Amino acid sequence: MEIRTRRLAVTVALCLTSFLACEGNSEKGNASLLHFTYPLYNTTVYENSPPKTYVESYVKMGIYITDPAWDIRYKIASGDTSGLFKTEEHIVGDFCFLRIRTKSGNTERPNREFKDKYVLIIQALEKTFAYEAWAKVLIHILDRNDLKPLFSPPSYKVTIQEDTPLKTSIGAVSATDADVGQNAEFYYAFNTRSPLFSIHPTSGVIMTAVKLNSTHRGKHQLKVLAVDRMKKISEGSGFGNVASLTIQVEPSIKKPPIITSVMVRPSDSPEDLLYATLSVEVDGSGAGVDSVDIVAGDPRRHFQSIRSYVGSNEFMIVSAREINWNDNPHGFNLSLRAKDKNKPPLLSQIVVIQIPPSKYASARFEKDLYHVQLSEFAPPGSHVAMVQISPVLPNLKYILKPSSGSTSFKINPQTGLITTDKLIDFQEQSHFELKVTTSYSEVFATVLVGIIDCNNHAPSFNQPSYHGSFDENLPLGTSILSVKATDSDSGENGFITYTIANQRAVPFAIDTFSGVISISKLMDYELMQRLYHLRVWASDSGSPFRLQTEVFVSLRMNNMNDNAPAFEKINCNASIPWDLPVGHSVITVSAIDNDELQPIKYEIMSGNERQLFELDPVSGVISLRAPLRDLHDKLATSYSLKITATDGENSAFPTYVNITVVYQDTHVDFQCEDTGVLKELTKSMIHSIESQSPEQKPDEDSSLNEHLINHHVPQFDDAFPRSIDIMETIPVNSTIAQLRAVDGDTGFNGKMVYVISSGNEDGRFYIDTETGLLLVSSPLDHERTSFYVLNITVYDLGIPQKSSWKLLAVNILDTNDNAPKFSQHTYLVTIPEDVEIGTTITVVKADDADTNDNGRVKYSFLAPSDKFDINSITGEVAVTVPLDRESCPHYILKVEARDQPLIGQQLFAVADLVISLEDVNDNSPRCIPALNKVKVPEDLPLGTTLLFLEAFDPDIASGGELKYSLFRDDEDMFHLNEFTGALILEKELDYEKRDSYNLTVRISDAGTPLSLSSLCHIEIDVLDINENLHPPRFASFVYEGSVKENRPEGTSVMTVIAQDGDKGKDGEIQYFIREGTGLAVFDIEKDTGNNNNNNNNNNNNNNNNNNNRTLDKIERMA
Repeated sequence: MEIRTRRLAVTVALCLTSFLACEGNSEKGNASLLHFTYPLYNTTVYENSPPKTYVESYVKMGIYITDPAWDIRYKIASGDTSGLFKTEEHIVGDFCFLRIRTKSGNTERPNREFKDKYVLIIQALEKTFAYEAWAKVLIHILDRNDLKPLFSPPSYKVTIQEDTPLKTSIGAVSATDADVGQNAEFYYAFNTRSPLFSIHPTSGVIMTAVKLNSTHRGKHQLKVLAVDRMKKISEGSGFGNVASLTIQVEPSIKKPPIITSVMVRPSDSPEDLLYATLSVEVDGSGAGVDSVDIVAGDPRRHFQSIRSYVGSNEFMIVSAREINWNDNPHGFNLSLRAKDKNKPPLLSQIVVIQIPPSKYASARFEKDLYHVQLSEFAPPGSHVAMVQISPVLPNLKYILKPSSGSTSFKINPQTGLITTDKLIDFQEQSHFELKVTTSYSEVFATVLVGIIDCNNHAPSFNQPSYHGSFDENLPLGTSILSVKATDSDSGENGFITYTIANQRAVPFAIDTFSGVISISKLMDYELMQRLYHLRVWASDSGSPFRLQTEVFVSLRMNNMNDNAPAFEKINCNASIPWDLPVGHSVITVSAIDNDELQPIKYEIMSGNERQLFELDPVSGVISLRAPLRDLHDKLATSYSLKITATDGENSAFPTYVNITVVYQDTHVDFQCEDTGVLKELTKSMIHSIESQSPEQKPDEDSSLNEHLINHHVPQFDDAFPRSIDIMETIPVNSTIAQLRAVDGDTGFNGKMVYVISSGNEDGRFYIDTETGLLLVSSPLDHERTSFYVLNITVYDLGIPQKSSWKLLAVNILDTNDNAPKFSQHTYLVTIPEDVEIGTTITVVKADDADTNDNGRVKYSFLAPSDKFDINSITGEVAVTVPLDRESCPHYILKVEARDQPLIGQQLFAVADLVISLEDVNDNSPRCIPALNKVKVPEDLPLGTTLLFLEAFDPDIASGGELKYSLFRDDEDMFHLNEFTGALILEKELDYEKRDSYNLTVRISDAGTPLSLSSLCHIEIDVLDINENLHPPRFASFVYEGSVKENRPEGTSVMTVIAQDGDKGKDGEIQYFIREGTGLAVFDIEKDTGNNNNNNNNNNNNNNNNNNNRTLDKIERMA
């Protein structure tokens, strides 16, 4: 370095010389006689030089002596205020050298750090002639490397996070050295090598060398050295200062993941599983996203979060099970939280997303209120109403909630068709309010069913039969009995009139409206029928036919005591012998009472004053009471008895019995007049008996007329079809058949109603109850039901009701009304990237509910793919070319399924196929670049990190985890960290011994089953450091020698010896003659310093007595 400094000084001096050429010896007029060789001299001297140290100059300083009489002296005129320097004169031949040295006896020494140069004005004074000359001498104070580097500040503290990446600059130390040039150069190094950190040797930047762990060690105390390079070179050990470095490793404040870009999508169909997509952002720590969890809002785990594809930070919220929106009519408020892969993991802030209820959750009945009018004649199974939810929900069930009268109806749980379950009676309940709900949601529809009162009830008597009695002889119009019938129907259908329906005339009349039976003819018990059987009809006024009911009324006539007894015989004349014994019967009188209510009593009203006769009051026998022989008056030979008969209330007209006593021996004899009463009574009895005979005539065998009896069963006519074909697209309310039946009865017995008894559970058909017209009541769907068997039943309205049925087959013909439907909206497939060509990786499946060609599906990609192929028939997706995850980790393909109808428009569906490639360890790691070149000074401190190898393996997971190892390093000069790739200097470099190294590094991944590796190379060029610290020095400022003239060429004249404090090649010296007066006469051996005679001809004293030479000392360097 001193040589370069000196050469620089010479260059500056030459420049200043030309600039100051006009100065020098201009003070006096004799300046041209006495002058310095140069007006300005550049000299150098080391700081802290001891006394009597001469400054050095690359040019001769002084004055040529042109006159031997000159006596020249030099002095410092100015510029040395501190008195550090002193001038001396040294004459060699014809030249008076100006020599400047440090003064002795002065405690001060030159100090470069205090003052790095001095400008001295030198005066040359010739004493003989008093000549003067002036020159400037610029003394440069050279650095001695007497100061060591100093840190500012002396201690450092750095706080970092434990997740600080490798090779991150975490801080820097700073030191300064007041010296200059190489003396001011120093290296930074750790006092004790740290495997965790590295320090740049020149910048002092501290970097992390490994992954830190605050739990394992939270504080690192390091000592940093500032090593003086020149001292290290010259003395072999660093001369410098120490700074303390405290590195505080804190637990990383890792940024938790952030959920962004949340997009909620409504569910288009019950099969649609995707409800939301979201993205997660993570910091640059490389931890990645582990999962997105649903932490609240879904207690029954209806949803789950899945990654869109392998390695993606996009997630999908999909349904994990069937959702009953009835339980969550307002949707779900899901609380989402992302979790990264740190240990322990970091959690994002909770993000709440609102999953709106499926449009099926907002399904409503087409009407909130249904009004239905239903005839009482409607037989069981009659169509009441079709209630439906819109939109149609899968697996929906309709429920008829229990209510008053709801048991009279039933609902098809799949279709919502409400039908009657039994005959409905208006009188029992005329109005029904049915509540219909579903199994899916708490929505209700109300069906108000008004029952139309029909004449379906015959009048009903309040007694099965009536029995009454009446007295004979009642006045005409006397009410004797009242019948009462009721009709449950209302209005005209329940208005009742009464009639007596006996075929024969009866002596009774009935009030048409009140049912009161009265006498229409005078009644005589004895002369008329005593028991009457009436047939009373109660008839309503309904339509289309009246209904009638018959009741039997028995009327018995009460016998009244309205007849007086009448004697059968009157005017009787009897003769009896005078000696008739007492007690002997004379005659019997007999009276007949038509009433026959009380026994007849007989009595003698007169003519028996003598008490000769006795009349039995019961039997009417007149007998002798007293003997006739005892009579004193024998003159009285005849007696006239006045006899009467009484029933207790009425007495018979008296009759006389004339008794004559005969005084002869004779028997009793009598004669009477017959009144004919008995004959009349016999006729009357015969008439009464005949009217009460149980035998009736044929026209009274039946209870009602023939039209009241339901004789015939309704029968369908021969035109009833066995089957019909209709298209599934037929409009609603279209007529598909007219069904007819006949019934031979009349009235209600022949009135018919039609119903679909079974086969119409989904309510697609309707039959008009009255006309038998079969209609389509709701849209048909061949794919849902392609064939119906309808049980058509016809009932009459008779009592008892009769019916018959027939089966009608209805074929629903298919049309292309259904688009194909994929089983999934999105297919997620994960395959290894090394899957073989031709491998089937998945099968997409779309179903078309149509049949035949309408339901035949072909598959294709919407956009051509050069990586995959799909079988148009089976939907199998196969790999067609080799795949590479590192080039493209996933593919999103649009798959179309299109049906193939022979006529009409094709229908299609589209699904997403997301193919994610799993990483396979198929890539070897590689260096970036493959060849690393580094140049390092040979004096770098041990432990210096020379470089960090950069390598890349596109594989992920263990396939991307790398390890470094030196393949060959025989001298153990370097150490390579197997995890970080840091190349560290382990031994001292020596340019002179080896100037370069070629290292081979093996980089291996941790892949399975086989680890892959590759080689990379490092070229290290060792830079030579100038270790030539000392310039060669001659023992004397000037050497004097002599040689005789005419000495032969090559004669040794003298030997000059220089010394160099460096070692090795840096201490080898070569000698050259740089300038002087004898350049052509002498030369010098460059290696020995021998000064030889070079030219014999020129070696002549006459030519030059003094040959002055300047010997240039040149260091030998590589």
